[in-house]
Amino acid sequence: MSTPIREGLFFLLPIGAGQYGVGLVARAPRRGGILLGYFFGPRRTTRPGVEWLNSRFAGQAACVARFRDQALFRGEWPVLPSLPSFDRMQWPVPAFHRFDGSITASPGTVTVTDWRVEYGDDNLVTPIHEQPATTAELRLGDDWVYDPRSLCREVGAQLLTAVPSADDSEWR
Repeated sequence: MSTPIREGLFFLLPIGAGQYGVGLVARAPRRGGILLGYFFGPRRTTRPGVEWLNSRFAGQAACVARFRDQALFRGEWPVLPSLPSFDRMQWPVPAFHRFDGSITASPGTVTVTDWRVEYGDDNLVTPIHEQPATTAELRLGDDWVYDPRSLCREVGAQLLTAVPSADDSEWR
């Protein structure tokens, strides 16, 4: 039996070799399918305690991503306790960076278009605003919806890069 997916729910994201990252469901639209998660290091080999979970805040996240909910829904990712009082205002939906592969060519120039993409709180599928990205916005989190396997791989790679060692409680 699976746990209902709700905002404020923490879970363990397997990142290989008996290690996990910790995720928090920040948006769980009613229609389901696509969730917004905040992901934290350090890489863990054991479950974090409730005190550690309850002390997390958005600025501590190693990354923020939209992702598909199948692995959580099927109970493949271990579920942890929820935040006792989840407040959406404390966990905003960030703007994302998307490169869609489009190229505009005019005589003498080739322009590759990167986009700044924004989603609403209750619809993580259809953007509410898109515009060409500035250079600074290219550092925003990449916008692609992960399948469960690539989510593990991509977030795991980011956590492995951001966190020098497993269970390093001093990294942030």
